[in-house]
Amino acid sequence: MRLVCAALLAIFCVRAAPAVTLVLQFDEAYSTRSLAAMKREVASIVGESGIKLDWRFLADVHSAETFESLVVIRFRGACIMQPRDYMRDERGYYAFSYVSDGDVLPFSEVECDKVASSIRPELSSEQWKDRDSILGRALGRVLAHELFHMLAKSPHHSTAGVTKFALSPAQLVADRLPMTPADLRKLKSQ
Repeated sequence: MRLVCAALLAIFCVRAAPAVTLVLQFDEAYSTRSLAAMKREVASIVGESGIKLDWRFLADVHSAETFESLVVIRFRGACIMQPRDYMRDERGYYAFSYVSDGDVLPFSEVECDKVASSIRPELSSEQWKDRDSILGRALGRVLAHELFHMLAKSPHHSTAGVTKFALSPAQLVADRLPMTPADLRKLKSQ
């Protein structure tokens, strides 16, 4: 009996990992391989904080549904690596989160064409064969960066890792780009 009571107490005392529903809206075409790679990359970066992610498409969300925590991400441009050449534009941002009166809101926009055109020169001919997955990895890092701002409710950047102020194309396609331990602690505390 004591063992059963101890087990039940342990179950009730364990804090459930927070669940965040990410609602995705794509303005143009996207690759299912890019989407799968993006989800894996975000989960590998943000998952270390203990946050559980539930991925949904805007069209599949019903008005009567409720969510513990909700983030809406709009993907602008084509989220697919196309063989045509783009003019490389170093200006601007890969993504941004909306801010009102200094508060970071749970709404973000990702510029797929900008991410794709910036990483294209980084890809070798061998990597080009897996271009959609590599684009997904890059988009995942951009999204993980914005998720940090939205979930930590912080507009601040780190000096290292995926939450740096600016990520280079080489960092977007590198084998690994984690979140700093300090940033993971900020997410855990939310």
